[in-house]
Order: sequence, then C-alpha cells, then structure tokens
Amino acid sequence: MPLFAVIAHDVPNSIEKRLAVRPRHVARLEKLHAEGRIIVAGPLPTSHDTPPTGFSGSLFVLDFPDRASMDAWFAEEPFVLEGIYASIEVKPFLQTFLKQS
Repeated sequence: MPLFAVIAHDVPNSIEKRLAVRPRHVARLEKLHAEGRIIVAGPLPTSHDTPPTGFSGSLFVLDFPDRASMDAWFAEEPFVLEGIYASIEVKPFLQTFLKQS
C-alpha cells in the first residue's frame, strides 16, 4: 500500500488541551498500529525537555490504501475534532532506509 508522510501542526499553546485529549488520540493510534498501518508516529516537542513543555505538532508515516481513506481516518482524529491540529500537511513517501536494531 502507499505510504504517506504527515506533519500535523498544532495550534499555539496546545499542551493543556493536547494532554487532556491524548488518551482518545492514543487509543485510535493503538488500533491503527495493531492493523499494521503505522510505520512511525510521535509528537514533535518544542524542545527535548523532559517532560515536554510544549508541542509544535506530530509526525506520522502511515500505510493506507489511498489518500481518501487516510483523509477519512484523520477526519475522525480527536486532535482534529478538538482543534489541537491547526493544519495537516501530507506528502507521498517512499521508504528507502530503516534503522536496524
């Protein structure tokens, strides 16, 4: 299936709302991961502080049959529905390298 690189950009000062909605967001991602559709996914913190003091968005590389089905999945994403993601940038992706453990 085609791979898509997705950068979802947060609204400014999203951390409190992001943390409140995170359990619903993670539950959907866990289901997508169990289906084998997540190549990589994670948040983009504004710095490497622990714990993070803020986020600029999220990065995903996802495996969907087509762009329309991926867009439909994102339409139900809690971070979209709750206004945490200001915009979503999508590009076709070809995986060339994979880190070996």
